[in-house]
Amino acid sequence: MLFTSRLVAIFNLPLALVTGWLLWRSRDWPLAGDATIFHFIAGQMHMGAVPYRDIIDVNMPLTYGIHAAVVAIGGMSDIAWRAFDLTAAAVLAALILVLLMPVGRAKAVLAVLVVLLMHLLLGPYAAGQRDFLMSIPALGVALVSARAAEDHHRRLLYLLLAGALGMAAACIKPTGMLLLLLPALALRLHAREILSVIAGAAAVALAVFGTLAACGGLGAFVTMLDELLPGYASMGAVSVPETLKAFQWIGPVAGLALAAALSMAEPKPPRVRLMIGLTVFGLIHLLAQRKGWSYHIYPLAIGLACWGAWALAALPRWRVVACLTAIAAILVWRVPNSAYRMERDPILQATAAMQSALENHLPRGARVQMLDADNGAFLAMARAGMRQATAHIQWFSLLVGKHPPRREFLDAIEGDPPAAVLLTNAEWPIWPGFQAADDWPELNAFLSSQYDVTATGHHDYIEWRFYLRRG
Repeated sequence: MLFTSRLVAIFNLPLALVTGWLLWRSRDWPLAGDATIFHFIAGQMHMGAVPYRDIIDVNMPLTYGIHAAVVAIGGMSDIAWRAFDLTAAAVLAALILVLLMPVGRAKAVLAVLVVLLMHLLLGPYAAGQRDFLMSIPALGVALVSARAAEDHHRRLLYLLLAGALGMAAACIKPTGMLLLLLPALALRLHAREILSVIAGAAAVALAVFGTLAACGGLGAFVTMLDELLPGYASMGAVSVPETLKAFQWIGPVAGLALAAALSMAEPKPPRVRLMIGLTVFGLIHLLAQRKGWSYHIYPLAIGLACWGAWALAALPRWRVVACLTAIAAILVWRVPNSAYRMERDPILQATAAMQSALENHLPRGARVQMLDADNGAFLAMARAGMRQATAHIQWFSLLVGKHPPRREFLDAIEGDPPAAVLLTNAEWPIWPGFQAADDWPELNAFLSSQYDVTATGHHDYIEWRFYLRRG
């Protein structure tokens, strides 16, 4: 035990240096990826739009609330988003430290460092991702469940918090509902304990969905769950083996995953059972999404990091050395090729060009019909201060529903033509290009009758078209 603690403490020193260097290198990460979609929606919310009713999307309401708060405090700047991501990482690190502190400071710090390294190696497109953010309340559920098992006098209070945190995670991604079962791994739940968990969950649900109802979006949210979400979930779905390829993004956590696997036969105190529960939840979360995208790995990786760090204490010396060697080897392989070059990012180039086209031809607050997926139009619209003309912001809502949504979309823009139309070649779930737009005769007839192609762009794999209304 003493040998392991000293070895891990020594190993943490170079690991901390690498982490610090990657943190410093990440200081100028831009606002990018899915975050731009939610910042755009937050910007539309500040203009009076209500999610689900005025903006069609399939994410949970707390996601929009988080981004609306970031935009209200820091605006659309890269710096504000970077500060938020680092703050979230710090909170995550603090929870891991507290959860693992009973097994020793060195092992707790090791878990924190490998999780931070994984996050930094995933790059700016993983910053502030929903799966990363939901891991914070997920860890919170594990921590307060452990405290409920250890402190009988405050058990009901801790279970109330567990319910609240589990529902908070579910309001970011629906799989978070499974976290409400986590306290059962730490202690035997009787009627009072179960009611405490339910009461905490109900309080958060009432706050989130009550706010949505007060804004007029609850009915549209229910419609989205019933009509749009099932079709969206099947888009881009892959087989289980393909989904499990996401393990390649686990990075330095793999060394602690090895430690967890090597400790399977060891006794499992309540905290370890909770860490295993987090890991199982993370695996279900990954498989349920059927996509295998890199950021879907967060809950699973964090559960493995905590479980593996705790497991090191019970392993023989040579196994500990093997696990630490695996961490070092993966870092030697991954770090040299992990540099992100802003100047080479075509999405940033396209964003700047589209923002310039919008600002050069239209005043702030002008109505623009934009359709994109992830090629920069969201951030261009948000920073130019444009108002979305219809509820459709991505092609999937027009492609899933086929004719009725398309007819409603055409009726909306024909009845009140926007000042401009901005299209990109990101037409997910179909192959990149302008196929969906070019093969839609009614849309082309509308555009050719009232609009001119005023600007276009081609930035590596990204293309866009800017249509300005005549007169």
